[in-house]
Amino acid sequence: MAILAVASAPATAVGVPVTGFVVPYQSYTYDYWGQPVPAPQAYLPVSFIRGEDLGVGDLRSPNDLHVSASGHVYIADTGNHRVIVLDPEWRLVRVISEFEHAGGTDRLNSPRGLYVTADESLYVADTGNSRIVHFDAGGRLVRTIGPPESDMPGILPANFNYRPLKVGVDRHGRIYVVAQDLYEGLITFSQDGRFRGFVGAPRVTPNFIDYLWSRLATREQRAQLQAFLPTEYSNFDLDPEGFIYATVVDRDESTASTRHDRVKLLNPKGEDLLRRIGFHPPIGDVQFPDRWSTASQRGSSLLADVVVHELGVYSVLDSNRGRVFTYDSNGNLLYVFGYRGTDHGRVTQPVALARKGHQMMILDAQQGAIVLFEPTEYALLIWAAMHAYHRGEYQETEALWRKVLELNANYDLAYTGIGRSLLRRGEYAEAMRYFRLGNNRRDYSEAFSLYRRGVIYENFGAAAMIGIVVIGGGIALRPWIRQRLTWARAKTAALIDAQHLSGLKKLLAQTLAGLQLARFALFHPHEGFRRLKMMGTSALPSAAVILFAVTATYVASRQYTGFIFNTTDLTRINLYMEVASVIVPFLLWCVVNWALTTLMDGKGKFWEIVAATSFALLPMFLIPAPLIVISNYITAEEGSFYYFFQAIAMLWTAVLILLGAVMTIHDYDFTKSFWTCVLTVAGIGFVLFLTFLAVNLSEQVVLFVNDIVTELLYRT
Repeated sequence: MAILAVASAPATAVGVPVTGFVVPYQSYTYDYWGQPVPAPQAYLPVSFIRGEDLGVGDLRSPNDLHVSASGHVYIADTGNHRVIVLDPEWRLVRVISEFEHAGGTDRLNSPRGLYVTADESLYVADTGNSRIVHFDAGGRLVRTIGPPESDMPGILPANFNYRPLKVGVDRHGRIYVVAQDLYEGLITFSQDGRFRGFVGAPRVTPNFIDYLWSRLATREQRAQLQAFLPTEYSNFDLDPEGFIYATVVDRDESTASTRHDRVKLLNPKGEDLLRRIGFHPPIGDVQFPDRWSTASQRGSSLLADVVVHELGVYSVLDSNRGRVFTYDSNGNLLYVFGYRGTDHGRVTQPVALARKGHQMMILDAQQGAIVLFEPTEYALLIWAAMHAYHRGEYQETEALWRKVLELNANYDLAYTGIGRSLLRRGEYAEAMRYFRLGNNRRDYSEAFSLYRRGVIYENFGAAAMIGIVVIGGGIALRPWIRQRLTWARAKTAALIDAQHLSGLKKLLAQTLAGLQLARFALFHPHEGFRRLKMMGTSALPSAAVILFAVTATYVASRQYTGFIFNTTDLTRINLYMEVASVIVPFLLWCVVNWALTTLMDGKGKFWEIVAATSFALLPMFLIPAPLIVISNYITAEEGSFYYFFQAIAMLWTAVLILLGAVMTIHDYDFTKSFWTCVLTVAGIGFVLFLTFLAVNLSEQVVLFVNDIVTELLYRT
């Protein structure tokens, strides 16, 4: 699998060719668990085009780039107050900086956005002049559209300073504008240029801590808090149907990693229709250095532009790291290319993205240049496979995805593509295998449902006969089975009631007695846990058995739960860590609860807390254990029953802990028991905080001592 590739410029490219070097960055995608995995290069930089290569002098802080349907390239050269128009062969057509208007000469002032319609009409966001300027295909002025005006008060923000940044026009002539410092959404104008309101206003979603502090703070403190402003749009593009793909810039870095709406697909009503059913929402990088990192580009991706392709595919530009992320119509990440830096083929200040056929272009404001990218065989195969599937040619689709896998065995979408082709041909078992390889639980559930139906139809007769035989045999052997059960109960009771037992028999008797009491306590917590106190330390063996069963069930569930419901990365499972994830919280609860109740007149001893907590965990074995088996034979649509019984197990355990392990053992009332549980959980958090703090301080001390020793060794 090729990770690095050598770039070569096409014969028709202009500018400085980027040839004969290894691409100075690796490509990657993200797997189901958000881990970056290597991938071949999807696009290679082939040319670096400056203004002087186009015969227009240096570009100064260009801000937008657009390619029309005919292949003409338009550049908003903001610093030079002009728009540059190039033909499909990169030859200069015209430069628009001044034009005839109202009997005189008018000029553009810091144009920052532009859009070209199907008939080559040009709309320019003339930011410095606070207007939209409309030119025809020949570069002649058609009209100007000034600031929005409304007769109804409150529609426009008070003291609003209209500065249009980006502009777009749909097929019906409606005009959409992104304005600076405007949080109401996109400004809309009718075809005749009249203000029609706003569309797609982002929702205000402050994080919980900010919201809580705003409620607790005084009036003066609230006045000093930063307002909960909604996020604003950075750019947008329109598809042929008139739907708006818009990118959102999140100003709050603390919530950047949790935002799922960095890209929106808006209909004319402003409703977000974007599908986000991929492994991760389309937010750019899933993992990134946080604000405390020493990396040069920290924080989440900042999406500066979006470009729409055919088949509902779209690409977004990350201005933070100079990368382009391309997603399909479902939100699956197809590939990533580009990087920020000063080496050949990198960009330093990416501000705009455009496409010309399969070529991609990034506009670099700092270098005043366009970096031209060509697709590799890897990207072209992905596109060919998607087109073949769209045409319904499933065998060709499968063959193309298999070629993609030859280049990238880590590509989950290729496995999914093969699985979908097999599913359409009725090969359900094989489709399930590929969906599993591609971590596609949604389609796996569909294939499994069809496969299960076929198996039931084929084997219904044999299964019915086996059922009849089993039921008939059970009825015939019922007296014998009842006799054996009665004998087993009598032997168990005799063993438990026997006196003067020693060694293993005594331990077994205590364990059986404790397990019977644990079963009784499930439905009679007050009486059951009262008897537990009377048993003394003889309840500990059965408590150990229950704790072992719960731990084993948890470990087994992590490994053997059905694929549809198991999101664990099986390659990273550590048996010791899985066991510790049950034992450590159990011990922390017991220790913190004992320490806390000692100060709150609790009557329970430490061993009683241990035994009672173990008894309370019994539902976490009785219900999840059979669910492990059941989960392998149900579909995602039937998963509500799976999650319902899981919730029952946790709720049942919580009730037993509250009513038995705390209320009965410590002789508390209900209110005191409830707050004791809350304080115990808080105490566990405090203990963990102190532990992590101690570990961190120890590491710092070790590093400090190591630095001193190293310094002394070098000086001597």
